Amino acid sequence: MEFVLKCFTGLTRDLTATPCWVQFGEEKFHANPDESQTYGPLPPEPPPLDSGHKEEMLDDGKIKGHWDKRLTPFQKLIFVKTFEEEKVTVAVTQFVKLNLGQSFIESPPTDLPTLYADMLNITPLVFVLSTGSDPMGAFQRFAREKGFHERIQSISLGQGQGPVAEKMILSAYTTGDWVFLQNCHLAASWMISLQELVKELGEKPQDVHGDFRLFMSSMPAKAFPVSVLQNSVKVTNEPPKGLRSNLKRALTEITASFFEEHILGLDWRRIVFGICFFHAIILERKKFGPLGWNIKYEFNDSDRECALLNLNMFCKSGDIPWPTLIYITGEITYGGRVTDQWDQRCLRTILTYFFHPKTLAEDYKYSSSGTYYAPTYDKLSEFREYVDQLPMLDQPEVFGLNDNANIAFQVQETGNLIATILDMQPRLTGGGAGKSNDDIVYELASDILGQLMDKLDIEEAKQDMFEPDTKGRINSLATVLLQEVDRFNKLLRVIKTSLKQLQKALKGFVVMSEELEAVYNAFLYNLVPKLWAGAAYPSMKPLSSWVKDLVLRCKFVYSWLKSGPPKSFWISGFFFPQGFLTGALQNHARKYGHPVDHLSFKYNILPAYRDQAEVTEAMAKQQFGEELEQDRRLYTPTDGILVHGLFMDGFRWDDSRHTLTDALPGHMNSSLPVLHMEPVMDYEADETDYQAPLYKTAARAGVLSTTGHSTNFVVTVNLPSSVSQDYWICNGAALLCQLSD
Repeated sequence: MEFVLKCFTGLTRDLTATPCWVQFGEEKFHANPDESQTYGPLPPEPPPLDSGHKEEMLDDGKIKGHWDKRLTPFQKLIFVKTFEEEKVTVAVTQFVKLNLGQSFIESPPTDLPTLYADMLNITPLVFVLSTGSDPMGAFQRFAREKGFHERIQSISLGQGQGPVAEKMILSAYTTGDWVFLQNCHLAASWMISLQELVKELGEKPQDVHGDFRLFMSSMPAKAFPVSVLQNSVKVTNEPPKGLRSNLKRALTEITASFFEEHILGLDWRRIVFGICFFHAIILERKKFGPLGWNIKYEFNDSDRECALLNLNMFCKSGDIPWPTLIYITGEITYGGRVTDQWDQRCLRTILTYFFHPKTLAEDYKYSSSGTYYAPTYDKLSEFREYVDQLPMLDQPEVFGLNDNANIAFQVQETGNLIATILDMQPRLTGGGAGKSNDDIVYELASDILGQLMDKLDIEEAKQDMFEPDTKGRINSLATVLLQEVDRFNKLLRVIKTSLKQLQKALKGFVVMSEELEAVYNAFLYNLVPKLWAGAAYPSMKPLSSWVKDLVLRCKFVYSWLKSGPPKSFWISGFFFPQGFLTGALQNHARKYGHPVDHLSFKYNILPAYRDQAEVTEAMAKQQFGEELEQDRRLYTPTDGILVHGLFMDGFRWDDSRHTLTDALPGHMNSSLPVLHMEPVMDYEADETDYQAPLYKTAARAGVLSTTGHSTNFVVTVNLPSSVSQDYWICNGAALLCQLSD
């Protein structure tokens, strides 16, 4: 960082010699600990930033410290992004407050009476919808307060509903009724007609009844008329954030008679509260990204209402048919939205913590801390008071997650914030003495071309790998290797061709096509071009890390091609790891004459770790006939294969106890030791093992394939565990082939 931005000159040296931190408001952001045995005396304070001193940028070899006083507010943001990425949103909030004021970090009141006061009979109100929000309930309550409940004309737009809506508007603006057009984004073809109608209202205000009001709701959509937005009152109605807000909203929409007057008495109230809590939990888990859900599902208030109606219908007699209610709630009411089988497993598990016979026990708590539980009150108002005193910030433990989940959430928020800023950033050309964008992209293209091999040449392959057996069959893993070589060669051709064409375009020898323009823009933002991603394996890495990873993958395949199968396979280096695992099973089936569809893997964890970058580096220095040091540490299994390169998300491996355990604070993804995958006939895993899904990337989500699994899913790995499966399921524990950095 200090080589790119001169304002950070000397920072690397200071990190081991003096405390390095910056402050925004009351928040401190640290690059190193406040105290250390390596620190010397505190350096003298620097002159103020506005004093015009320039020597601070010069590297005179001295320890300077006091970074909070040496950096401008914007430079402090860069400091925070580098050393405490998870706290960038907090720092940006303070930055905005410092530069623009408190009002720019607080949401203004958006209650309907205030919005109504800003409307006119010719000025519509547009609700810009967000996921999980529905303004219709609040709108109907407001209409009832204003005495217009019987004078509302509402329609949900869609195919063929445009002309009906047009008749409504033409009728209502003469009678003074209110019109609510819901989901305008679903009627893209009718938006031009809507634009004309709104324009006519504005041109002839004298013909419009004074009581007439036009309300609309729409998701953000390109088809929505800009002129309507410009001439309307706009408001976005986001769903409540946090467990407390979600519970308050749920209890607000429940009537006292429904909640308090039931034959089941206290049990009824605790069950209803449990459903509301469950609903809030599954909504809030979305903020933790893949740790919460592989796919972000659109759970909304109607799901909770349906669950409560089913509960009321089945419990009228005073009996609670738990198996029926749990199945309907978990598999239909909520489970009907869930398409990923691992998310379905997670949903069923979470449900048992909030909607189960055990939840009616007097001392039952929803969380290990005891903060969250279903109170034993009689009145709805008392439940609301209990919810009001719940913590504002939700701790991961109530979701069943590790404390690291908060860091994952905050890093995700930082990524979204920066991606949004980059999307809005105009592309600028270089000026002054610095390099232009064209120069930067040209050099980057040259650098990538220099790192990549031309192709993986099958002619250099070790020929005995492809010799058929006595039945004329080629080794299945050799077939896998040939397929991988073809895939990598195709990718290398796409990359090299596009880079050479891009360089020619930058020199003016060929026209800069739209495809090359996309590659150019991706380079500026350190992103993998879509052209390359379309020909490559799934990956979430930025461009610089992606290229390093590709080079490593090519070297792995090349060494296998030239020297034969490695002692341990880098499973993360495959285009299609499922094919590799199937090939290993097929080899075993041929060896012993077993039916391949009756074979599955037994997983044995070895007491050894293996890093592919270190292996590749050691191979480059290897003498002919010499065995790698990393290979000497591993035994050669009689059956099956050894694999390495997997990472653990949501847990770690305890070497001393040979079992899974919680991840260490701040350590998001630790490496799994070398794994022996041993094919076994009709294998049944130990019931105490955790069935960990293995994914190609940290996104976990993918396209639903014909097998019923996500295309991102590889295989289920059974790992020894000293706690129940439910614990790890709620933690979102999974294995990953690669990380995102």
